[in-house]
Amino acid sequence: MQEPNLKNIEKHLGELVRERNLFTTPDQLATAGEYIHQQMLSLNLSVSEETVPFEGKQSKNILGLKKGADPSAGTFVLAAHYDTVEGSPGADDNASAVSALLETARCLEALQFEKSLLFAAFTLEEYGFVGSHHFLEQRQNEGERFSGMISLEMLGFCSHEAGSQNYPPYVDASQYPDSGDFIAVVGNEPSATLAHSLADTMDRAVPPLAVEKLVVPGRGDQFREVTLSDHFPFWENNIPAVMVTDTAFLRNPNYHQPSDTLDTLDIEFIGQVTAGICRFLEAHLGTRHKKQSQQGANPLT
Repeated sequence: MQEPNLKNIEKHLGELVRERNLFTTPDQLATAGEYIHQQMLSLNLSVSEETVPFEGKQSKNILGLKKGADPSAGTFVLAAHYDTVEGSPGADDNASAVSALLETARCLEALQFEKSLLFAAFTLEEYGFVGSHHFLEQRQNEGERFSGMISLEMLGFCSHEAGSQNYPPYVDASQYPDSGDFIAVVGNEPSATLAHSLADTMDRAVPPLAVEKLVVPGRGDQFREVTLSDHFPFWENNIPAVMVTDTAFLRNPNYHQPSDTLDTLDIEFIGQVTAGICRFLEAHLGTRHKKQSQQGANPLT
């Protein structure tokens, strides 16, 4: 696989960071979706769009499939939502994750896997995971089987200041860092194996990246803070899923604010997270062979 290129991540962020809301800036939401679509096409993915109706309006899930050699192995989903709340340019939430999603697709382009890998840019996460709910309803009606899912949710805010990290009341803060300079991998009990495997792989593969993991009891319904992304509909459908996050409002003071801007992001941090995700997928999905690379790596620069 190729290594993440920070200039690519910055380019994606430059195209995406602006309010992307179905009700207040629908044209900008649609433009972001078209950009994601074109980027996926350029990476030789099989791209489709899924119309998602909501309150008399429509937006789209953008789906890029990297077909695996073994159709019976099920599809693994790597996802990030691309909409924003009203009034926020959504740099961390969630352009940071969409940029990582696209760069992951580029890094893995030359690999063929046993399992199919679906890169999903979901719409309307901010309105109650509408896009991912719609996606699962459609796909499960068609009988598609999913082997697992990773939701990329805010990957770009990093603070080394003491006291910059907060935790929900059900988390023993003494077991976790005091500063917000780590990436978190969050799962529930049915997803524990996936959560541990992902966190351990990222930790080993990218030594400069601090990785912390949290596995909540049961299906996770009682722990609101860890249900607030597109992995939750997968939990509701008993599909192993984890959230990878900088912990959002537990760390980032710009959450859902006009101040969630590009200049607040740590691009190197996003690149490290992307590298860890790539290494996990390379190992987890069963690499069959590598095609000749057509593009220089310029890793993490």
